[in-house]
Amino acid sequence: MLGFSSEEQNLLEEAPVLVRSGRRSFYSTILARGGAFLRYDPGCLKAVDDRGQRALRLVEDRIAGAPSGAHHWRQGDILIIDNWRVLHGRSPSDRGSGRRLARILIDA
Repeated sequence: MLGFSSEEQNLLEEAPVLVRSGRRSFYSTILARGGAFLRYDPGCLKAVDDRGQRALRLVEDRIAGAPSGAHHWRQGDILIIDNWRVLHGRSPSDRGSGRRLARILIDA
């Protein structure tokens, strides 16, 4: 993961956040019990209290300090990314680059 201590994991598993999703908004935590997955999207998560604010800042700081990788595109390349592992992270694309994103759900 992002190198969270057990105390930090507890915060992420317990701090309430609101996941804004139109009519389907719901309350949750950033980290699922047992660390099954981490939910983080600054565009739709809102802290409910001080714990939630600390949890969001913690994840934000860890992501900012995490190493990133770059794919140097060549014509015909296909890149498959597991969004659960990279938190939907990707850099912006130049207009006219021809980059297309396709979404596929693989249910194991």
